[in-house]
Amino acid sequence: MIALASKDCCSALRLTSSRTESAVDSRKSLWVLAIAFASMSISGCGGFDTKYGASVGASGQRSVNGFGAFRTALQQGQDASRPDDASQETVREIRTRDLTRLSTREQQNDAIVWIPSDWPPLNLTAVEDWMKEWLKQGNRTLVYIVPDDGSTEAYFREAAEIAPPEQRLVYRRKLAKQINERLLTEVDRDDIKVADWFVADALPYRTHLPHRRGCDFTLKPSAKSVTKAGSASGAGASDQFSEEDWEEDDDVLHQSMSPVHQYLKKPTFQPLVQESVSQATGETKLTTLGRITDKRWGNSEILVVASGGLVTNFAMTAEPAQEMTKTIQLEIRSTSASVDDEPILIAFLATDKFPVTISTVKPGIPQSKGWELMTEMPLSLINMHVAFLGVVLCLMLLPVFGRPRSVRYNRVTHFGNHLSAMATLMRRGGGVDYAHQRISQYLKHVRGETAGPWVLPDPPPPVDPAPLPKNTATKDQPEQVPAVQTSVTSSAESIHSESKHSELKPTESKPSDPEKVE
Repeated sequence: MIALASKDCCSALRLTSSRTESAVDSRKSLWVLAIAFASMSISGCGGFDTKYGASVGASGQRSVNGFGAFRTALQQGQDASRPDDASQETVREIRTRDLTRLSTREQQNDAIVWIPSDWPPLNLTAVEDWMKEWLKQGNRTLVYIVPDDGSTEAYFREAAEIAPPEQRLVYRRKLAKQINERLLTEVDRDDIKVADWFVADALPYRTHLPHRRGCDFTLKPSAKSVTKAGSASGAGASDQFSEEDWEEDDDVLHQSMSPVHQYLKKPTFQPLVQESVSQATGETKLTTLGRITDKRWGNSEILVVASGGLVTNFAMTAEPAQEMTKTIQLEIRSTSASVDDEPILIAFLATDKFPVTISTVKPGIPQSKGWELMTEMPLSLINMHVAFLGVVLCLMLLPVFGRPRSVRYNRVTHFGNHLSAMATLMRRGGGVDYAHQRISQYLKHVRGETAGPWVLPDPPPPVDPAPLPKNTATKDQPEQVPAVQTSVTSSAESIHSESKHSELKPTESKPSDPEKVE
């Protein structure tokens, strides 16, 4: 679905641009198309992006809620609708850049375009004070774009009308989802007030303006008191303003120095673009672009766009958004200092609810403190030698270069080590035959086996050359039986004792005949 939406995004923009081209002359239509499709020609139509607030990068160029086309339109060197004449050669170049922090270096910018995606930032008061000091330098222009929901709903609304019949249901579902999300956010929508400059009054519901635009706010001047007497009606009310907020009336300055004739300096609000819309209460006018000036700022000014949906990439494909951008560009040119050989610097500041980084420099010569003293002479030279000496000491104390080898430890209780040691000793002493005899002896006398692969035949009895004396006495015959049993028992005990010492001296003993007596 996203792929179909992104594919029809380009076709919808091309179709509407062809309608615009037929309504204006050829030269102006070329300028319109160059600005409207600057983002699409760079990054193409692959992928559907709705990120709000970006003016550079992929989101700034491809998102329907980006401000890449607005930034490109401001950077145009001259108005293509004007005829070529000698006055066009003196038009100053406009350069744009990103602004990530507010510092003393950024004071050189001729204009700042402030695009908040969420409101307010945590350090709003500090940002307002920095902007006031910057405006007091003169020849400065602050362009503030009131945050809203963007042009996603307007895109799906128009895509649902011009899409092929088989895809209209998809766009209508997406449109219904966007409408539900907008209705939920409208419940908690509050007015936006920036210092004492202006108030963006939240509308009860989003107003859909012609030519792909949407507006959620209308601009109104700030309701600040105009006289000191009126503001001092309560106890301590006069202390809420500083001394620079007051000025003296020149007509009564020489007549009286009474505080009654002192007036509070108040910014002046002037609507630049207003549009008539019909609401439930009747025909009303919405201020979509306003200008704010103050005597304390010199010729600096603030330009406020009522909603971001008026100048997004999708809105910039229509002529009204381009005309508003052209008005903002002319205001920046007229306010900036008239130096022909220097370009006009416009910085784009994108903020959210997180604090905006502000870097302030105290007057005077900067001095190092704390650990920064280690970088100053003569400590820096000493520290360099100490660090080199420390590296040498570390190399001297390092016992091993590279990775250490893993040591394999053998367990003395492992029975396999005992068998290996016995096999080694027997191999060295040539005790293979002795081992076979011991196994055979064990199988015969302990387990009682008489045949098998490990049972060896008994060796022949030794021949006794002396004849045995004849014993004819019958009374001595029974006495030989216990002698044989005793001989067998002693032979078994000798075999058991010899088996214990066979591990140490396998070649010192020879197999004995179990049937031999004594």
